[in-house]
Amino acid sequence: MIRIGLLYPNEDPASPANWSGTPSGLSEGFKTLGMEVIQIPCCMPELVRLPVALLSRIRGARGTLAHREPIYAMARSVAMAAALRRVGPLDAVVAMGTDMYDLPRVMRGCSAPVATYDDGNFTLFLRYEDSDLRRSGFPIAAVESWARRQALACQSANVACVSTPWAKKSVVEDFAVPESKVYAVGMGHRPRSVLSEPRDWTTPRFLFVGVDWGRKNGAAVVEAFARVRERFPNAELDLVGEHPAIDLPGVTGHGFLPRESKPAQDLLDRLFARATAFVLPSLFDPSPIAYLEAASAGLPVIATTCGGAGELLQDSAISVDPYDREALVCAMLLLADRDVAQTMGTRAAARAAESTWQSVARRIADNLLVGHQGCIR
Repeated sequence: MIRIGLLYPNEDPASPANWSGTPSGLSEGFKTLGMEVIQIPCCMPELVRLPVALLSRIRGARGTLAHREPIYAMARSVAMAAALRRVGPLDAVVAMGTDMYDLPRVMRGCSAPVATYDDGNFTLFLRYEDSDLRRSGFPIAAVESWARRQALACQSANVACVSTPWAKKSVVEDFAVPESKVYAVGMGHRPRSVLSEPRDWTTPRFLFVGVDWGRKNGAAVVEAFARVRERFPNAELDLVGEHPAIDLPGVTGHGFLPRESKPAQDLLDRLFARATAFVLPSLFDPSPIAYLEAASAGLPVIATTCGGAGELLQDSAISVDPYDREALVCAMLLLADRDVAQTMGTRAAARAAESTWQSVARRIADNLLVGHQGCIR
């Protein structure tokens, strides 16, 4: 059995709480291929973690900035390298979250081929005024140092895997990684359960799911929906995420529904099952898993042109400029037509079926293990 190590800077690398469930999904994907997944935890001893935290505070760093300070990254790298040595021989390693540790240092002494996996990089994200990096107000110099760690990881890895061609272009051009070792392998998702009763397409029911209300462009969706309701008085809009209170006919807010909570996810499954269209025209999104989850439930998707998001579903989604309110209204009006919505929903479901974590894991393994141990069958 092939043993593959999973690197993520956390004590529980495959926790569903990490990166929207990506490491967890990828871990399950490798397991379905018959591989043994070995988690490489980042467990800094208290005698190391406390002095490192103190030094970061002395330097004035807090929160995210503190956890990405050079001294923190070095201590994290040492801890992960020690954990890697303890697990014994591996056939391959997949590394994520490489902005937070020094991948060459972690891999020193380990001969297993290594792949990185990302949905983009900080150099690319800095180009977008409404990326979460820019909106968070992090110092540009700090972000550039995180990007340098990402670049070093991609350059030193055997292969650099990303979710979309949009991200691949940046790795090649911004990180100077040869195109021959950069692969767009897609993004996986947790398919949404569809209830047994047939979907009612006669009433337009839009669904918005986004934790970051501002970046996900929630206010624009509500504004556009109000105009759609002038034409379709029975139209409905369900909001999921950290949204404000909305007092508008046809709008129902459900708040944040945690991925780790079964009751919350059961409710979200029901919302996906009764909706007729998914709308998330984010101001910026690298490759949101929510698009694939919506498509797996048979929903047509209104996506954003800012980022690599639209590449996940390609012509199975309507991609709109998030700053163009008229384009958003037109897209929602188009999907208020039950025949159009149903046809696009069927197409989106077929596309989502090709975007499983198993398929992503297979592409990573095939590209990583060619020339080393052969392809995964």
